[in-house]
Amino acid sequence: MNEMDITIRLGAAAGDGIQSAGEIVTRMLSRSGQYVVTYNGNQSLIRGGHVWFHIHAGNWRVTSLGYGIDYLLALTQLAFDEHVGRINRGGAVIYDPKFVKAGPVPEGVTPVPLPLTEIALKYDKRPLMKNTVGIGAIAGILNIDRRILENVIREQFASKRPEVIEGNVKAAVEGYLKTEVDFVPTKTLEFDYSIRRKYTHANFALAAGAVNAGCRFYAAYPMSPASPILHFMAYNAKKMGISVLLAEDEISAIGSTIGAAFTGARAMCGTSGGGFALMQEAFGMAAMNETPIVVVDVMRAGPSTGLPTKTAQGDLNMMLGISQDDFPRVIIAPRNPEETFNTMSRAFNIAEKYQVPVIVLLDFGIGDGGYSTIENLNFDEDIDRGKLIADVEKNGSAWFRRYQLTEDGISPRVLPGTPNGMFVAKTDEHDEYGHDLSDVEAGLASAVDMRIKMMKKRMGKLNGIAGEMKLPEIAGPKDADLSIVCWGSTSNPVREALRTLWKEGFSVNSIEFTDIFPLRWSEISAMLHSAKRLLDIEANYTGQMAGLIARETGTIIADRLLSYSGEPIEPAEIVNRIKELLKTKAS
Repeated sequence: MNEMDITIRLGAAAGDGIQSAGEIVTRMLSRSGQYVVTYNGNQSLIRGGHVWFHIHAGNWRVTSLGYGIDYLLALTQLAFDEHVGRINRGGAVIYDPKFVKAGPVPEGVTPVPLPLTEIALKYDKRPLMKNTVGIGAIAGILNIDRRILENVIREQFASKRPEVIEGNVKAAVEGYLKTEVDFVPTKTLEFDYSIRRKYTHANFALAAGAVNAGCRFYAAYPMSPASPILHFMAYNAKKMGISVLLAEDEISAIGSTIGAAFTGARAMCGTSGGGFALMQEAFGMAAMNETPIVVVDVMRAGPSTGLPTKTAQGDLNMMLGISQDDFPRVIIAPRNPEETFNTMSRAFNIAEKYQVPVIVLLDFGIGDGGYSTIENLNFDEDIDRGKLIADVEKNGSAWFRRYQLTEDGISPRVLPGTPNGMFVAKTDEHDEYGHDLSDVEAGLASAVDMRIKMMKKRMGKLNGIAGEMKLPEIAGPKDADLSIVCWGSTSNPVREALRTLWKEGFSVNSIEFTDIFPLRWSEISAMLHSAKRLLDIEANYTGQMAGLIARETGTIIADRLLSYSGEPIEPAEIVNRIKELLKTKAS
């Protein structure tokens, strides 16, 4: 099979329906047997400005935005001016000459002027359907089956009035007919209409994976780009038996999550960086009273409110240091929607088995920002509730040793109301029954001794957790001239860069972290030390993962490609950086 792929970008102003248009193109391609990855170039406004939707599709497992743009639909002058310079040779730009003054285009690029607005006005008083005409033109260029185009448009607008639906279909068909014959594409795809590939973004995958893992309580205060998790949970609450709380703020969200988990529900809350900062005191509470919760952070560029609709991997240091003093926490950063779904069962199992808070770290790029094909979802993961017990023997005491000192640091856990299971759960340091060490006991030798034992008990869990965490995955040859270190979603452009580099004969591999903390650092140290040369690639300013690696292993990764623009890293940046790097000696 010849590997084929294309990239399409739709550019317009907010309010022009570019999101719907992009979703229609994505669905057309996935219904035609193609793997897809998309990205929303959103701005934080309702109307105006400039937004774009990018689609990378192919008959192989595409993972990122791909290289440049093959076909551009520019509905505004700004969209034309902003993106035309990135169109690949052999590509085309579709625009309405009545509203867009076409400037110079790159060599080998075909301008396709079409009366998008004039056609749109045939079917509605407003020119909104110009994006639909453009979609039809793209489908015509690609010679995709017209019935696919029509069916997808009917599905997309199914909730609209019949005349609106049919108006959009007719507008799209007119656009289709304008390019189907007259334009001969130099780059297209071989469509297989017998294959319908499924796709989603990581926020929905996370929510579905959590429900599959037994999550029955979700709380959140709306904050982009984490809000789609709340939307999914609320929409499916009755059908899936989930209690959903739209909290008044993030403090309330995590507080109620701790309460739900304390009473036995698998419970989760979600937010973005600013909201997570508000959660930090309560996060420590979950650690102190050893209540198993899952907390989701969908990263966006910061600090503060930062860039609400732009991507980043800048929250790792906050996850590592959130709340005061030392306590065990778990951090997992899935690379794509499919992996996100499959991660959730493990996240809840680790939380309950070790009675710790678990953080699942996504980012805008794979969360709210983009769809990706999903194929292998695991619905059969066992649920492990750890040392949760239902029967407590009478022992002559009125109190249950909820925080019993054990070799593995994990104590038996009971739910409120369990006979003979009475204990105290507070945020202060405590003894095995939960009684305070912070007031009349404070400073006494027995309390000092118990404090030390309790710290060792909690921190002792880290060894057990680390034993269950996954080592980074190595993609490519084991003995490579250069190894890329990356984590989370950055692995996606790295994978496509590797394909290009391998074809050109470069000896490069990637060391991709999904599980971030805690890890078996001695094994990772050996892995890193066996590499000939390392390059760290992250979407933050300081190389936060490289900093964690240095802290835990002593390995300093001197060569770095760090992106903090808010825009996703593209494969071409990685390819260029590596080619430059391999011309030099390792520092």
